[in-house]
Amino acid sequence: MRKLPIIFVLVLTMFSITMYSFHAGATENKNSLSKTSGKGSLVIVGGALSSDNEAVYKKYVTLAQQYKGKSLKDVKIAIIPAASAAPIESADSYKDDFVRYGVLEKNIYTAPIALMDDPSTKDVDESTWKNNGNNAEIAKKIEEFDAIWFVGGDQLRHIKTLVTADGKDTVVLQAIRKIYDNGAVLGGSSAGAAVMSNPMIASGTSVGALNEGVHILKNFDQDTGDDQLFLTTGLGFFTHGIVDQHFLERGRFGRLLVASQYNKTRYGFGVDENSAMVYTAKDNSIEIVGASGLLIVDLQGASTPKGKRFAMNNVTMHYLEKGDRFNLNDGTFTLNKLHETTKGIEYYSKNPIAKDIFGPQVLKKVLTEDLIDNEATTAEALWFGMEDEKKGTGFRFTFRKTDKTEGFWGRIDKVGSYSALNVQMDVEPISIKISIDK
Repeated sequence: MRKLPIIFVLVLTMFSITMYSFHAGATENKNSLSKTSGKGSLVIVGGALSSDNEAVYKKYVTLAQQYKGKSLKDVKIAIIPAASAAPIESADSYKDDFVRYGVLEKNIYTAPIALMDDPSTKDVDESTWKNNGNNAEIAKKIEEFDAIWFVGGDQLRHIKTLVTADGKDTVVLQAIRKIYDNGAVLGGSSAGAAVMSNPMIASGTSVGALNEGVHILKNFDQDTGDDQLFLTTGLGFFTHGIVDQHFLERGRFGRLLVASQYNKTRYGFGVDENSAMVYTAKDNSIEIVGASGLLIVDLQGASTPKGKRFAMNNVTMHYLEKGDRFNLNDGTFTLNKLHETTKGIEYYSKNPIAKDIFGPQVLKKVLTEDLIDNEATTAEALWFGMEDEKKGTGFRFTFRKTDKTEGFWGRIDKVGSYSALNVQMDVEPISIKISIDK
């Protein structure tokens, strides 16, 4: 029997367009958390930090040294293990890494703050540490440290232990803010990165965000589910937009876009795995360090069509990699000197539609190979899900070149590195219909 080809027909849902203005700056603080002025630095890692990522670890340790002008052997680091389901095991893993990069073991302190009992320990129940965020002795000790590290796991556990039920700083969080305001460095990976902004993303997927919008999590014990995008209280050390992590690898571009639009901030920041967004308060700048990169979405000129399903026009996107810098004061970029412009160099003449924009690393390929390295002025990508064998719904993403669009490529540390500036993007909802070509 001859197989009949399946044809997908994309029906675009049309909306009238209403302009919506987005404003730069931090979200209005709607809870009782202290505001962080901050003279220090933040090393915000997108998760899956490899022990051999020398660039990230050395950057963190160097910033810790600079806080009070200490030698490496005198630097003191405190680890907050609360997010982990195995707090001691997770803290010890980071402790081993810090020792590997020159910090003395005696100068590394695991703060007894956690919610979960660690199965690897026999003589202590770490779940009894759940109220230690209000322990004055621990808070006093924290003030002696040059650097704080927030482990990964579930970011809500960091919030449950460091923020009171009525939304105020615990004494330990007050102490962390104090040393950061004085110039210390704070760092964290995965969940430890998510908590850096306020609000923070508690859970959700890109598909759930685009289809269902934002849900607000007020009760930290609420079961958030797998797909719904929940925003809730974060620690608010980084005040320039929502931070997301595991970004390119887990296709979280959609949820960052929806969260940033809802939050009415100009920027959203997506940090990929094994990479760090290093924020320095004294000059209000960001540097990218590590193996992959950072996506910045800029909603200043964006508009949102009216309708039941999510859509946006004229989002500006920038993708940065190792050694690139972004200045938040004036919105300018300084590229790694090893990144050379690719403007006018176009290797490809065809760019087939990317079938799953939320697949691992697909967004980077669309921005670089399918658009900037291509003679075409646009590149398209889709996500869709089938409701039954004949119909479904999804979203179409159109990426566009402008006269400001530019790519930068270089070989850094023997690995190819590609950055992209000023790509315009539209997203619109679509319907899928399947017909059989007989």
